[in-house]
Amino acid sequence: MLTLPQADSPPNSTTEPEMGSVPQEAAILPHSAAPQALTAATQDSKRSKHPGETDPSNWGVEEVVWFIKDADPQALGPHADTFRKHEIDGDALLLLKSEMMMKYLGLKLGPALKLCYHIDRLKQSQL
Repeated sequence: MLTLPQADSPPNSTTEPEMGSVPQEAAILPHSAAPQALTAATQDSKRSKHPGETDPSNWGVEEVVWFIKDADPQALGPHADTFRKHEIDGDALLLLKSEMMMKYLGLKLGPALKLCYHIDRLKQSQL
């Protein structure tokens, strides 16, 4: 008769990996940080909304803010509140030029050019 050696732990328990073997990407947020991250995401979704209207000339300020954040979150996202502050709606967005964005909205040349590219693509999709 063959007998197997018994483990020291109960049969239904799982062993936890050593801390050095867990990849950093799999790390869990501390309990205190999770509510803050959730709150920020919730506030962001309340403030700006996805353009339900396909014609950008009918967009309100919040649809424009969503468009800017969605077009390039890293380069343009930080400027979204500026568009809200200046009440840029869909009609105004379609009229903007890079010089206006730099002079009146305070954008640097790079983000202004990137936004012009996205606005041009938006105009082309409307044809």
